[in-house]
Amino acid sequence: MPIYGGEKYLSKCVDSILDQTLANIEVILVDDGSPDKCPEIIDKYAESDSRVVALHKENGGYGSAVNMGIAHARGEYIGIVEGDDWIEPTMYKKLYTNAVKNDSDVVKCGFYKYNSLAQKAKNINRKWHVSYMNLFDAPSGTFTIADWPKIMMWHASVWAALYKADFVKNIKMPETKSAAYQDFPFTCEVMARAARISVVKEYLVHYRMEQGQGNSAVCRNKRGIMMATQSIAGIDILCKYNVLDLCKEEIYYHAYIASRGFFDRIMWQYKSEFFDELYRLLEPLRKDKKFKWQYFNSADRYFCNHVIMNDLIGAVRVWYPLTIASLRKVLISVRMPQKDYFSGWRIQLLGIQIGSHLDYSVPALIRIKM
Repeated sequence: MPIYGGEKYLSKCVDSILDQTLANIEVILVDDGSPDKCPEIIDKYAESDSRVVALHKENGGYGSAVNMGIAHARGEYIGIVEGDDWIEPTMYKKLYTNAVKNDSDVVKCGFYKYNSLAQKAKNINRKWHVSYMNLFDAPSGTFTIADWPKIMMWHASVWAALYKADFVKNIKMPETKSAAYQDFPFTCEVMARAARISVVKEYLVHYRMEQGQGNSAVCRNKRGIMMATQSIAGIDILCKYNVLDLCKEEIYYHAYIASRGFFDRIMWQYKSEFFDELYRLLEPLRKDKKFKWQYFNSADRYFCNHVIMNDLIGAVRVWYPLTIASLRKVLISVRMPQKDYFSGWRIQLLGIQIGSHLDYSVPALIRIKM
């Protein structure tokens, strides 16, 4: 378990691991120079439970903490858990049973997306497909990406998996300090090299995503650009292992969907820089006549076409149908700043949106290509 901050959630996470029905486990808690009380918390766990190993290191980032934990692991199989999540008590028993039965290099499962505010409001815990499609579409038994390339459309979710130790110890997660989303290229290498992949078709991880938590998946700062950068790195890895052509439609759709979400919500001052990285991601498809865009809907294609043409203004332009009923609304619309939503003004003229709205910014829109 890589740990940096999150003392508020740490005990719930560690307890969920120690309460596993698979009792013969080793729990390696890696303190990545956490500035809060996490170091003391994990030391107490190590003192009270012989299964727990507490490691401390200078801050080097998520990837370095994961690699340290994997290097120290003595088990037959290895799982990764993030300190602000928690897992079902039967998770590792079910994954381990499946892994042994199928002699799998990696076993995946589904996860819940948890938000405490939504939980209180609706009393639900949202099931989140591990992919951009249904969890239950996965094959039974084992497969490779050549057999079922749709595995590359799945959310990376490195923590919703179990890996054969002899297999994963030969794979390193990128260790660039202060970077983000190193799990994307890591997952690409795992899937590229795995000879036997299997799936437990159950939701076994509670993935916490809520305001104020610090989860990188909901960030709006410059760090979000790294999603596109790591997507490029992942695609390069698939190319290195000569499997990109086996899953090109799937991995590009995954990379686009993941990156587009960050692009849409990133703060306005980073839009143009993010767009340049999206161009670097998608430009290789410009002259690829074999690429069919089979998973992209018309709106996605519209956006991607403008990215490939390096046309930022065209990509972010929002058009509305000019019907008699809507004409009054779309001719001129002015919105002024509102607390917690708008960071500036927005003007819409004839269906073209301009202004400093969070997603459609003046600095991004006035970029001129010579």
